[in-house]
Amino acid sequence: MNAFTQPSIPTLDAVSYRLIESLREALAAQESAAPQAVYRSGLKLCSHLLSRYAAPAACPPAKVALAPWQERRAKEMMAQGIAGQLSIAKVAQACALSRSHFSRAFKKNTGVSPRDWLLSARVDRAKQLLAASPLPIAQIGEECGFADQSHFTRTFSRLAGCTPLNWRQAEAAAQAPVAGPRQIGHYPWG
Repeated sequence: MNAFTQPSIPTLDAVSYRLIESLREALAAQESAAPQAVYRSGLKLCSHLLSRYAAPAACPPAKVALAPWQERRAKEMMAQGIAGQLSIAKVAQACALSRSHFSRAFKKNTGVSPRDWLLSARVDRAKQLLAASPLPIAQIGEECGFADQSHFTRTFSRLAGCTPLNWRQAEAAAQAPVAGPRQIGHYPWG
């Protein structure tokens, strides 16, 4: 405190004064109804003091969310780094956030963690390669950033519901041309 500031002297408002007086009178009363009167007076005084002098409620915590540019940048980096060893810390750094804050904000924006989003993107890329190229499954897994074929198969099965081989076969069958209806009873010789 310096010479120019004076300590604030608490003042009592008129309502508080009246409530304190009613409490004092209830405490001084020697009647059988005195405990209820003390309780009511004390309750009124506490209620008034809390409503008038309580500190304002704390502001709710700021929403943890990524700005649109941060979400776009993170998804671009992860999509480009599907085949590599991209760390979440590098993506967070590119978004100017700590790793933990980035992870929480990314999940709030997308509904999935950055790791799960990246795994899903890898599986989506693998589906494209399985459908469009004759590459071996192990090589597709490697190109999509999986450690080995076993890791690729486990992750693909968990997310797609079937193994990469079964998915490739089902996709090939769906893409095969369907033969037209066969005409029964029509023979070229007669």
